[in-house]
Amino acid sequence: MIRRRELISLLGGAAAAWPVAARAAGKQPRVGVLTLVSAADEIGRIAAFMAGMRELGYVPEQTFVIDFRYADGEPARLGPLAHELIALAPGVVFAGEPSAARAVKAIAANLPIVCPILSDRLPDLFASYARPGGSVTGVASLVEDLNGKLVQLAHDAIPGLARVGLLVNPAGANRAMVEGQVASAALVRGLTMFVEEASKPEALAPAIDRMAKAGAQVVIVQPNGLFINQRSTILKQVFAARLPSIFADRGAPAAGGFMSYGVDENEGSRRAAVFVDKILKGAKPGDLPIEFSTKIEMVINLKTAKALGLTIPPALLARADEVIE
Repeated sequence: MIRRRELISLLGGAAAAWPVAARAAGKQPRVGVLTLVSAADEIGRIAAFMAGMRELGYVPEQTFVIDFRYADGEPARLGPLAHELIALAPGVVFAGEPSAARAVKAIAANLPIVCPILSDRLPDLFASYARPGGSVTGVASLVEDLNGKLVQLAHDAIPGLARVGLLVNPAGANRAMVEGQVASAALVRGLTMFVEEASKPEALAPAIDRMAKAGAQVVIVQPNGLFINQRSTILKQVFAARLPSIFADRGAPAAGGFMSYGVDENEGSRRAAVFVDKILKGAKPGDLPIEFSTKIEMVINLKTAKALGLTIPPALLARADEVIE
């Protein structure tokens, strides 16, 4: 039997030999899971993925083996964790984010990867939606001008809105796109935008404090693994500053944030199981067209709104997919 440490030493040749190695790993197929965020923050998407696997007849430790690795919001940990995961010889990896997919691909270029939040701004991961052409496929979470829509929602929800704060991670892959969309939407509506950066947990409180002192009336939070993992810190700070917060993921209002608007990432993760199943049965990821998310949801935490002294227009409440009271 090849030991784990010996497998890691052989990773240099893993790219060329991977399909054979995966088949030789044992009778039960093996699936690896790597995500940038913590187990607690990923619980919804992982549960959805596992539900999708069960729907297809997969039972953990009975019909397949699954291994989990969580980077707890620290991008530097993705590489070492990817090494650990690949040493276990999975037949396919579920990568929670593009950054996790990159970490795996950098080590084992031919190992199939399924990611539930892809976009056309990731040419290093796939060639096109219709023909990915490489080792990565999955579900696209792209919503046209999503971040501009967050500005529109802030404008609709907050009477007299004039100043918008944007929290970004300068190391985030989508930072430029997010800032560009928010800036354009703010300009059209005559709003002033304040941008504050935070690339480490300890930078969050000062960044939010600066936005509050600059007169921001709302904080829009960039979709980012660090911010998901540090959601409780962000929410504590914005609430202390009496600032409503708007996110792209529903986990934020569920945890006490003001509002969210974005794709249903749980549904994307459930659909990812279909890709994993096909790959385990012999399909090549490069031949599996990337699907588009079809479910977009808006969630409003009415309890938080009331605590902040906000009265939400009835028309906006009627548009919400869920109102938390």
